[in-house]
Formats: sequence, structure tokens, C-alpha cells
Amino acid sequence: MTRGQKPVAMIGEAKKFAEQMGYRWQENTQADLGYDLFIFKPETACIVRVRQTRYRIDPESFYEDLLKDDLRIVRALPFPHWFPKEIWLRTQHERNWRRLRIYPESVGEIGWWKPDGYTNPYSR
Repeated sequence: MTRGQKPVAMIGEAKKFAEQMGYRWQENTQADLGYDLFIFKPETACIVRVRQTRYRIDPESFYEDLLKDDLRIVRALPFPHWFPKEIWLRTQHERNWRRLRIYPESVGEIGWWKPDGYTNPYSR
């Protein structure tokens, strides 16, 4: 999933998505750091890695298997372990983002988050 060039078009769409939720963003300019955006607003801040997959995401699939390389990269970022880190994931044919919160030992899919006005229609 991490093969190929940086998903420039997807990052542009992720910026618009962040703005819709009231965030401001700063794009990562350091090629050696494995994230795409730093998003922030007065209440919170987060590191975001943007990814796209070609195939439909099976509701029974484990993100630990689907995003193995991306998770390793995000977990290795030089930020405190308590600092929020997310992967924003979309398939080629879906228009909705899946926000995945990355923890040291697990991955949580955000289903609803009132402060951002975010609802994930795919959450289980």
C-alpha cells in the first residue's frame, strides 16, 4: 500500500476535508518523516497520514493486516506516544474518508466525533 509516489491529489482532498471539520493544516515538508499533514484547531491537534487503496475494504478485514507498513511508519514517528496520530483512508471509488486513530498497540476506527462533526458511514 505504501508503494509508489506520494498521493498528492488525495492529500489535496484531505486538506479540504480537514477544513470542513474546522481544522487548519500544515503540510509535511520533511521527506524523512512519514506523515502528510499536521492538522490543528484551538481544541486539538493531530498528525495525519493519507492513504488510498484500490480495492473495497471488507468490513471483516483487520487494519493491522491491510495497513501494516503505514502503521509501522506512523508508530515510529518522533512524537510523544500520547500525541494523536491518524491514517485517513479511502478507496478509489468511495467519496468518504475513514479516520483511523493509531495507538501503540491497536487501531481504532472513528465512527462519530461530535467536535469535528464527523460521521463515518462505514463504521461497524
